[in-house]
Amino acid sequence: MSAHPPRSPRGPKPARAAKAARAGTGRKGAVDATTSRQLAVRTAVVADPELFGRQLEVLQAASARLSRAEGSHAVGRAIVEETGRIIEYHNARVYVIEPPDLLVPIAFEGRVGAYEAVDFDLLRTRFGVGFTGWVGQHGEPILVPDANADPRGATIPGTDDVDESMLVVPMRYDDVVIGVITLSKLGLDQFGEHDLRLLSILADQAATALESARNLARSRDLAGELRLLLDVSSELAASLDSRQVANVLAGHLATVMGVDECAISRWDRDGERVASLGYYPAVPADELEPFFDVRLYPRTLQALVDQVTITIDIEDPEADPAEVRLLAAAGHQSLVMLPLIAKGQSIGLVELMSGAAIDMNAERLSLVRTIANEASIALENARLYEEARDLADRDPLTGFFNHRYFHERFGQEAVRSRRGHRPLSLLMLDLDDFKLVNDTFGHVLGDEVLRFTADLIRRTLRGSDVPARYGGDEFAILLPDASPDEAALTAERLTTAFAETAFSTASGLAVPIGISVGAATFPVDGRTAAELIAVADAGLYRMKRVVRRTEPRTA
Repeated sequence: MSAHPPRSPRGPKPARAAKAARAGTGRKGAVDATTSRQLAVRTAVVADPELFGRQLEVLQAASARLSRAEGSHAVGRAIVEETGRIIEYHNARVYVIEPPDLLVPIAFEGRVGAYEAVDFDLLRTRFGVGFTGWVGQHGEPILVPDANADPRGATIPGTDDVDESMLVVPMRYDDVVIGVITLSKLGLDQFGEHDLRLLSILADQAATALESARNLARSRDLAGELRLLLDVSSELAASLDSRQVANVLAGHLATVMGVDECAISRWDRDGERVASLGYYPAVPADELEPFFDVRLYPRTLQALVDQVTITIDIEDPEADPAEVRLLAAAGHQSLVMLPLIAKGQSIGLVELMSGAAIDMNAERLSLVRTIANEASIALENARLYEEARDLADRDPLTGFFNHRYFHERFGQEAVRSRRGHRPLSLLMLDLDDFKLVNDTFGHVLGDEVLRFTADLIRRTLRGSDVPARYGGDEFAILLPDASPDEAALTAERLTTAFAETAFSTASGLAVPIGISVGAATFPVDGRTAAELIAVADAGLYRMKRVVRRTEPRTA
């Protein structure tokens, strides 16, 4: 007998039961009669009051143990062990119900031969499948003298049928079935109504313990979520830098959802694009794709416009092909997009990416939305701060940084230069005879010339260079990672650009604009901004003198 494998609630019915069910025999009447007898189990007469008293003492001790168990699996373990003290069985299983119709095993105990080991995945079942599925669906206890003769049973595919008795009871809490206890024993008529009564009493106690364990777990989860939200809020509040805020957000959201990567972007409505802000795992800002045209990705645009959560899976034949190509190219299978909303407006986008399907657990998704909402406020505050700071740091005429910001930025770049043992150069540039332009054409045209100058400088420099309007027609340019030779080449590109590009007035008059440039390098030519500016200015005026000596004289 021990060589036979245990029965399971999964799989097809045994041949005898299946044939009877298909043939429409009188089997149903026998089952109904058995069920009717079981419904009266709580009023059954106890044959041995003394034995029943001892069993009730065991149940009382079991109840105390169940109330102390922490977690669903601990409760399940207590159930199978305490049941064995009052009812002899060969196999015991405890299931909890996961809505809408799934029964998931949380504990197993096998005591004879093949009953001693089990694959939990094979024990998973659904409403209406096997004895466990029947009880989970109908919420009624059943006593099965012969498992093979009952059409509600099911056998693991590929295993042999054995003579077996079953005892299956629901666990109810507030009149709702939350789980099932299933006992098996080799042989026919191995359980009686007295056993069913005892197991039903234990099931009531187990349901209370199981729900208490779940409530405790939910309370702990809630406490953990609150701690996480506090940590996130604290980190977000500690910075007014959009990229730092976005990186913090990306890290937390990727952890909560258990995904491989997370991207945070800002929605540029006017430009019809989404600009990159932060990423997890951490990626340098200059390595991120700066932006993408949101018009090419209608589902992304839908997430932003309709403020809804959008899921993309490359295995979905109806998924947007543009999104699928992007995911496949990055080696991802699935993508979840959530809008970042501040004051009722979509300001950006969260993209969660994974190489497998993303578990859209409702509780985790709710937590993600809460974190995203908190971060949206922080990102919007950072944006407003940056705009205000930008106004304070920039010259309104040219859009270049101003004199104050230039000195602040020089300090930062000098520290970086020292730490990294990397060069740092400075150019000073001013316009030749700019006073003559103002005196001849007026200050309005002079302002146009300054804007033209700033635009030409901007187009000639590298993206990492930092131009500033130092005052009047004088400009200062920081060149990070530029040696003296590289600074000289930049100065030459600038003078060439101005020599080849004339300023055009509204009337079409071409006005050539000449410049003079001087260079200095940190720390060779000086260790402070003032020292470097003095050296660069000296070079600038030397260039002016050379230009004046070589200019043709009029008679």
